[in-house]
Amino acid sequence: MALAIRNVMLGSTIYADEHHAYDALHGTLLTHRVIHAKHYSGPNGENTNQAESFFARLRRMQYGQVHRMSNLYMDRYANEAAYREDTRHISKGQIFSDIVARCAKTNSIARLLRVLAR
Repeated sequence: MALAIRNVMLGSTIYADEHHAYDALHGTLLTHRVIHAKHYSGPNGENTNQAESFFARLRRMQYGQVHRMSNLYMDRYANEAAYREDTRHISKGQIFSDIVARCAKTNSIARLLRVLAR
């Protein structure tokens, strides 16, 4: 609950499935539930499919690439999974160019290039 209070902007709407872990959010945050046993989505089309897809990809990343995820780096794993999700319809060449451009803008790469230039 404290995590949600710290990270959810006031006035936001939470869409959740029927899992009991979300019960605590009612009364504190505006929460709508999609009961999958009854409906695929809510009356206005709300659903949890994007979140479920993201977590499925994160689990596949754990089993197929990382094998052991540390809580210390969980934000990095999640960022990588989100990037892969966001770029899954882009060509490998465009993804490579985007990653190289992003790396070139970071201070750590600039430091590395200075060290290598010595």
